[in-house]
Amino acid sequence: MAHRILRRSAIRVLAIVTPALQACYTYVPVNSQAAAPASGHYVELEITDRGRVGLGERFGAGVLQISGTLVTQQGGDLVLSVDRISNIDGAMDRWSGDTTRIDRDFVGRMTERRVSAGRTALLAVAAAAAIYATASSGLLGGGKDSNDEPTGPINQSNRVPTRPHFSRDLQFRLWRISVP
Repeated sequence: MAHRILRRSAIRVLAIVTPALQACYTYVPVNSQAAAPASGHYVELEITDRGRVGLGERFGAGVLQISGTLVTQQGGDLVLSVDRISNIDGAMDRWSGDTTRIDRDFVGRMTERRVSAGRTALLAVAAAAAIYATASSGLLGGGKDSNDEPTGPINQSNRVPTRPHFSRDLQFRLWRISVP
């Protein structure tokens, strides 16, 4: 019974905390034709129709969005360490951080990922509420439920006896054989 309560509480905690984990960041639009964000920032690039044609050989047909860390800007190109590509049909491919050049003319919209103070505070409040709910339900060692008391004999075992192994069934006692 205690395990069941523990599992329910753990599921509640995960239900509260998991959506909030995504809440620490927000994506801020960046003018794709102005100066790019500083190198090392995580960006998402929405690719134009012209860009889908131009980048088709490198990223596959129908590339919609390219995400990764901005390495540098060289002339009219963005050098990006790519970690994710999304296609028009909804497929998402993970990349291992390969560095590639993307022409700025192929980018329709650029967003930069930033830490959101308000959302991070909301996550901290949700985590504190989950910890409080877990502690107040007695799962951290303070509560006792009278319905969990055993009704049968206390020393009764539910253990199933083990079946003897084959090697124990065939025992040869050669040491008792005597030679005259």
